[in-house]
Amino acid sequence: MNYNLLRDAMNRSVDPEILVRGDVPDALAVRAYRDLTRIHRFLGDTRLIVAALRRDPLPVRRVMDVGCGHGGVLADVRKQLGVEVVGVDVKSPGALNGSFPFLQADATRDPLPMADVAFSMYLGHHLSDEGLVALIRNVGRSCRRFILLDLVRHRLPLALFRVFLAPLASPIVAVDGGISIRRSYTRSELECLVGKALAGSASRFRHSIAPLWIRQVADISYAPD
Repeated sequence: MNYNLLRDAMNRSVDPEILVRGDVPDALAVRAYRDLTRIHRFLGDTRLIVAALRRDPLPVRRVMDVGCGHGGVLADVRKQLGVEVVGVDVKSPGALNGSFPFLQADATRDPLPMADVAFSMYLGHHLSDEGLVALIRNVGRSCRRFILLDLVRHRLPLALFRVFLAPLASPIVAVDGGISIRRSYTRSELECLVGKALAGSASRFRHSIAPLWIRQVADISYAPD
């Protein structure tokens, strides 16, 4: 297969995902978020975050999940690393049930809890260009490092999701997964926006793409004030 023929071939979608519309019954939402947690484990997303935190050259005592949803990934991080954790999401946490601290907030503009490292998983594609830039800048006010993990807008991961993951997921996740990939940023778009967010500072970032374009990661280290 000539992957170059597939690259950047889709325009970015603005269609809303089902889970963010706010009208999903609780039972269906719980199942969908449980499926998402399992997908993150299967694809290695959770393992990547845990490994990055373990390799951090400085002590990591408190970790913040920005856009934590029902908190499944954050629970896995706490279990594997034994660190203090806090979740942030614009919506009520649902299945969190007070199992760890949670702040309902707009992470693009509201004050966030202090933490050593923050991460977000599949949050960036929900935001506009301006919203993503604002998110990166706002997280830097309360953390020294931000691991931004998201999908890549590319036909190959879209095809792989439809063939291998969608048939095994709940109907909501099967639909939302395709929308999410179409809403995501290309590699060059994300690099440009992160660079814009950090412009004028000594902050730096490393950007990587996983094989088959299944995810991209911008690992941001903020410069001290």
